[in-house]
Amino acid sequence: MRLIKSIFQKSVATILVGLSLSVCAEINGNKAIAENLKTGLTDELANDKTCDGTGGILAYAETKDYSLYICADTKDISQPRYYRSVNKNGTTGVSLTARTYNPKQGNYFEFHNGDYVYLLQIPSENIKNPVLVVEFPDGSGYEQKITRFLMNGEARSPISNK
Repeated sequence: MRLIKSIFQKSVATILVGLSLSVCAEINGNKAIAENLKTGLTDELANDKTCDGTGGILAYAETKDYSLYICADTKDISQPRYYRSVNKNGTTGVSLTARTYNPKQGNYFEFHNGDYVYLLQIPSENIKNPVLVVEFPDGSGYEQKITRFLMNGEARSPISNK
């Protein structure tokens, strides 16, 4: 957790602000929020079957080594429920189900696999260079820069007022 706390310490103020559809407007316009970050809508993945059996692709991100899918809950397409990674080297990826979701997270998706934590930042005005963070049980870990991020334009913000 030390690694995650240090990475997100500067963005604590943005947690309550979250991801709104107005922030998605930049994503929807296919504008790069940061240099070398390509953004757009998940409509680009119309024939992708990775999230079949779920509420669909809520978000998609790419790093140099992974294609990452955040699949929505079948009952509420604005809620992240599944994390699926596809390794670009052809090896088996990770498939996780969210146990809980904290709507105050707002600026990232977080999934746990035992003592491993997978955290995917959402690009925004405050997070211009989002990363994937994987934290290992011993507190060490690594991060990879996100080079492409797509968001579902039909879904409401991951922030829920429920």
